[in-house]
Amino acid sequence: MIKMRMNKVKSKILEHEKVMGVIFTHPFHPAIEIIAHMGFDFIHIEGEHGAWTLRDIEDTCIIANALGLTVHGRVPNIYPSTILQFLDRGVQGITGPHIRNKADAEALVAACRFTPQGSRSFYMSRPTGYRLPENVPEYMAQANTEIWVTALLEDREAIEENLSDILSVEGLDAVAIGHIDLSQSMGEPGNWKHRKVEQAMEKAWDQITAAEKAPGRGLVHLASISDFIINGCKDFLLKANDLS
Repeated sequence: MIKMRMNKVKSKILEHEKVMGVIFTHPFHPAIEIIAHMGFDFIHIEGEHGAWTLRDIEDTCIIANALGLTVHGRVPNIYPSTILQFLDRGVQGITGPHIRNKADAEALVAACRFTPQGSRSFYMSRPTGYRLPENVPEYMAQANTEIWVTALLEDREAIEENLSDILSVEGLDAVAIGHIDLSQSMGEPGNWKHRKVEQAMEKAWDQITAAEKAPGRGLVHLASISDFIINGCKDFLLKANDLS
């Protein structure tokens, strides 16, 4: 019987433990192995802005899972077919971009979760071991338990008009803010330090935190893979020179 993989991110967050991960904008298998040895908990596939094929995503999930890492990712859109492709490759955390209102948040949750929490389609793909589980209802219930769903708010109307409605959506685990796109939406492109943008974000964070949907503000730490590789390789070369 295929055992459902534990979502280390969700498990640690629920225990109020710090979680550390690295953002990958493109597949780089040696780096996955390195960060696993360094004690990171997960990798985050940047599927909206990064360069990823479905084969890349699946291969990355296979390698990461074999090394004990959970895989989360940002999808390019919240179409059910798009989200399903990520889930069926083995991604256990979905971040939906540009969630503007309650309907968007509900659609995101529905695509990520099986009935009765959602309407995710079932297939015998990688998470099931490419075969029919012995107990399909149990598998679906476990999948709903392990999935982590994050709404990314990047638009003025989401922050200033629809936040309460978004936070009320059942099955939404976390809410994050995309500050640069938000600054554009508020007429201050790229200037997220502008007073009105900062005030809007602070007010939103207070509301998100009160709703207990803000783990990303203190429990989850993400590093950019580009920064990690540059700094890590520099450090490695210095050590190699010392040895010579």
